[in-house]
Amino acid sequence: MTLNELYIQTKQNLKKAGVDSPVFDALCLFEQVFSLNRHGLIIHGCDNADPQKEAMLNTLANRRANGEPLQYILGKWQFMGNDFYVGTGVLIPREDTQCVVEAAINALKGRQNLKIIDLCSGTGAIAISLAKELDCSVLAVELYDEAFSYLEKNIRLNGTENVRAFKADVLKNYDNIQYEPLDLIISNPPYIESDEIKTLQTEVQFEPKTALDGGADGLMFYRSIIKNWSSKLRCGGMLCFELGEGQYESVRKLMENAGFENIGFERDLGEIKRCIYGFLK
Repeated sequence: MTLNELYIQTKQNLKKAGVDSPVFDALCLFEQVFSLNRHGLIIHGCDNADPQKEAMLNTLANRRANGEPLQYILGKWQFMGNDFYVGTGVLIPREDTQCVVEAAINALKGRQNLKIIDLCSGTGAIAISLAKELDCSVLAVELYDEAFSYLEKNIRLNGTENVRAFKADVLKNYDNIQYEPLDLIISNPPYIESDEIKTLQTEVQFEPKTALDGGADGLMFYRSIIKNWSSKLRCGGMLCFELGEGQYESVRKLMENAGFENIGFERDLGEIKRCIYGFLK
C-alpha cells in the first residue's frame, strides 16, 4: 500500500467512526508515525508504506476511532507556542485557556519579582506560560500523582526554573503553603457540574474526573479558593479564573462579596465569558 492510499484509508476510517476532524487527525497521526507533514506526503505519497509503520499507524488510528483524545495518542500538545507532555491522568491544555493567561499577562506585564500561585495546575500549562512571559516565580499546586508527574516533566521540558511544583490539595492544604504575599492567584479549576460529566463527549470522558468535577453546581472550587486563598494576596493583588459557560455572574458575586473590585472578563474564541479576574481592595 502506498503512503497516499494509507492516508486516504486512515482518513476515511476516522470519518466513519465519527471523529470531528478526520483530515487533521489523520495528518497528525501520519506525522507521528512517518515523520511526514502534508507537504512531505505530497512528495512521498507514491512510496510504499513500511509494513511495521503501517501497523503502528493502524493501531493509533483505532485508538482515535474509539474516542481516545488525539493529544493522548500523540503524547505531546502545544499551548501558546510551547510543548507540553500529556496523557492519561491529566487535563489536556485547551485554546480556551489562552484568554485566561493573556488577561494575567496584560495586567502584570512590566512588574518585577512577581509571586504567583497556579492552583489545580495539571500539566502546568498556565504556570509555565506565565513564567515565560513575566518576571516572576510561580508555585504550581497539583494534588494527583499522574498529573503531578506531567507537571514536573513539563517544567523540565520548558526549562522554566522559576516554576516549582508543589503537591497539595487546594481544598484542604491552604494553611500549609507559606508563599505570600502574592501578586496573582490563578486557576483553571474543575467546574463541570457533577451530574453533567456523564453527558460529556467521548473524548472528554477519557480525561480525569478529578479535573472536571466542580461539585453539584460546578462552583465548589471557586468558593473554596475565594474563601481560603484570597488572604494570601497583597492589597491590589489579582485573582484570575477560567470559567465554565454561564458561570461568570455567579463567580463575580462570590468575588465581589469577598472584597474584590474592578472585576472583569475575557471571552474565548467562541465568545463565551471564559475568564474572570478581579483585584483585592
